[in-house]
Amino acid sequence: MDIARAIDHKASIELWERYRKGERNVFTRRLYTMKGQQTFDEIRRKYQRDTEFRAAVDRYIGDFETLLADIAKSDPDNARSRTYLTSDTGKVYTMLAHASGRFDA
Repeated sequence: MDIARAIDHKASIELWERYRKGERNVFTRRLYTMKGQQTFDEIRRKYQRDTEFRAAVDRYIGDFETLLADIAKSDPDNARSRTYLTSDTGKVYTMLAHASGRFDA
């Protein structure tokens, strides 16, 4: 299943805005469609059990966060950052980071 379609687009925009304003623990299962919740659970389990998968996910997360940091240097109103976070690539990042526990308190 396409991860980008597993995420509710409107919820993604809302949750990223809240997170960027400093609110924590905003990423919940409501972010995902019904099938997306199953995908999230599968990714979380695989991340916990499969070291190669975990390494690949961690690399993806790190690379995406480096990209966001680079963009932030010349993005005072966060418009470009928002665009990246709500793009298909950003949605993959969101699910992988959430499933890995990156957004946990």
